[in-house]
Amino acid sequence: MLLFTDRHLEPEGELNRLIMRGVCRLFPIHSAPSIKVDNALILCDVDLENFASAHMLRLALAVHRSPDNPLVFLLRDRNHHSESQARALGASDTIDGVEGLDSALMHLLAKYPFLNTHQSCVPAEAKMAVEGLLDPRIWNKPGDYNDMIDTGAQAVLDAVEAKGIHHWMDEVWSYDDRTYQHCLLVAGMSAAFGSSLGFSRGDKILLTTAGLVHDVGKAFVPIEILNKETALDAAELANIRRHPMIGYAILKEHGVRNTDVLGCVRSHHEMLDGSGYPAGLTGPALPDLVKMITICDVFSALVERRAYKEPMPSEAAFDYLKENRGYFDPALVRAFEPCFKAA
Repeated sequence: MLLFTDRHLEPEGELNRLIMRGVCRLFPIHSAPSIKVDNALILCDVDLENFASAHMLRLALAVHRSPDNPLVFLLRDRNHHSESQARALGASDTIDGVEGLDSALMHLLAKYPFLNTHQSCVPAEAKMAVEGLLDPRIWNKPGDYNDMIDTGAQAVLDAVEAKGIHHWMDEVWSYDDRTYQHCLLVAGMSAAFGSSLGFSRGDKILLTTAGLVHDVGKAFVPIEILNKETALDAAELANIRRHPMIGYAILKEHGVRNTDVLGCVRSHHEMLDGSGYPAGLTGPALPDLVKMITICDVFSALVERRAYKEPMPSEAAFDYLKENRGYFDPALVRAFEPCFKAA
């Protein structure tokens, strides 16, 4: 699905959450793709009362409008003029605003079956779990999120074992929100790591769960720090280094009791030589599960495209793990090699 919009998307807004989950590809109307995209549902979220916005949308649709591309308008204010404008621009459907957009999209998916031809290898349960974990609003309410986390982790493990880590990474890399992308990558790498070592089902789920929730504390780090394209200053670095303890505290407060998972959330930035954070722990104080999550976390971060860096080739990322024996357990790095080669 393509989304053409003229609004600034709020980080916690529903449209942005759909984009983050890979449901839509976002294009500001002033920079819509100039090459026609076939077999796509086009969502238009544009102020039709604004002449400039309506004009730019008309130019974008001149390229993409066709009988094969259903055109759906999100009407911010349903009235005679906005409905007439939408019809004049070729609307095949209209939806009131963006409230309840998930339900509206389910209706559209049923109406236009061709949209279901691409089956995502990332299950909805995994997407919903990460989306929930990274939404700071849910942590302001009392509740036990163990079922959501467990369902998400099992879905990740089943998908990676069915399709392979390569397919998982290819799809997750296409998601726009970097923290959301990173959590799914680490969860997938953790699932692959446990599978390659022949872990029991229970231990694979444990490792995958730790990967899924390891960065939950970043829900409370300002988005401008997470997405900053230049080096962080001392205050910003101190802010982001709070996320392991924040994640540990909120998961514990909301019913997560597994000490192995909590330990991974708290300690995934610790290094063997004591140079990590938040406690400067050294190798003997770090369980193998924590060391494994750290390897998956760092490898995933290196191969991701970030605002401030290009992605590192997988071979170079694995070499980094091998060469930094003071940071990462050499035996576990060697055990990780089949995952790296599969990726």
